[in-house]
Amino acid sequence: MVVISLPVDSTFLSEVIYEGLLQYLSHDKSFSKAFNEALDRIPKDKKLTLSGNDISMIKRIRGKENLRIGFPEQLLQLLDDRFSNEVIYERVKNKENYTNLLSVDFIKELLECKGLNDIRIKDFSLILKKGEVVIGRKEITAPQILKVDRYTGYTSLETEFVSSQLTLYISKDVALLFLLGIYSSFVTTFRQQQQAYYYFLFFSPDEILKLLSESSNVIRKYFLIKDAVVEKLATILGKSTSNELLLLEILLSVELQELMDREQLDKISLVLFKIAPEGQTYKIYEQIPITIFRNPSFYQVIEKYFRDPREFCRKLSETLAPDKTIFKALASLNAKNKFSEADNVLRAVQELYRFVLLGDAQGWFGFVRELWNCYSKLANSSDRREKSRSKDYIEIVKNLAYI
Repeated sequence: MVVISLPVDSTFLSEVIYEGLLQYLSHDKSFSKAFNEALDRIPKDKKLTLSGNDISMIKRIRGKENLRIGFPEQLLQLLDDRFSNEVIYERVKNKENYTNLLSVDFIKELLECKGLNDIRIKDFSLILKKGEVVIGRKEITAPQILKVDRYTGYTSLETEFVSSQLTLYISKDVALLFLLGIYSSFVTTFRQQQQAYYYFLFFSPDEILKLLSESSNVIRKYFLIKDAVVEKLATILGKSTSNELLLLEILLSVELQELMDREQLDKISLVLFKIAPEGQTYKIYEQIPITIFRNPSFYQVIEKYFRDPREFCRKLSETLAPDKTIFKALASLNAKNKFSEADNVLRAVQELYRFVLLGDAQGWFGFVRELWNCYSKLANSSDRREKSRSKDYIEIVKNLAYI
């Protein structure tokens, strides 16, 4: 067998477990404190549905009832002997098993477990052997969402496992870190064309490596910024498919820059994951790197054209907000009632992205040009709503011209 440490890398497996470890460290190595804080951050209206293989259920085989214990109940059993097979059988029979990983009731039961405060992080050894991968110790079958990377994080040509399908097992302490990582990184869920998508925001691998050597106070500062980014992302994701708009809203956010200024942090590097269920497992659709600076370099570019860069960013951010016309036009791109100027708005945002990210002045002129095209397209419309939007587009150009 091959024994290595769990690598800090860009796989979902590594990101979610180290996210949980950082939460654990930021709460003075107390699982109770960390899970108590998680109760306040779990969105009440969102679900992260477990795969069918991770849910406890009763199966009838050859006329006999057999209990298959899922991930949440496996963990509860390891932490507290009150959760016997008989107790879980009755719960499943009464449909009281856990199917949603974001269940507040599940967190409350974890907090009531007698063994929770006795758990200490023992090791992150990762063991590969025929048919199995074990992180820590072989105590719990890992939930399917931990297998989303399909083991690409630790396959190598020197081993016999390149084409093997391996079962992943984890220890109870790693399972607790995984749950903390999920609760800490979860942004939002949305459905599109009968498909559910889940978004998670993590620190980048480089940021994780740096934070592992910092004090709990410093780690909490970084989480404060990340939580503010999560809050902003949650208002955007699922309502617009434009990554340019997403990144612009974060990079132009004066509130985030002021928060970093207050906490004396120069930079924070993050990675956004977009994941969807696929049969009995999950699939990663996107990984988007996001880096936020206390003093963004594009301020130097903006200063050439506008008197007050921070006020310029504030106005632009307000213009791109979800309740404003530009955002609504972009959100209509995949809707039945697509705005007639939606393609022009998309080009306008792409041009603005070019200006802010690359410092290309032609991007600013392209942004203004496309907004003018929106105005021209709608100005003489007989539709009252289109006429109203035409005024919005010309007002945007006027308001930004005098900053």
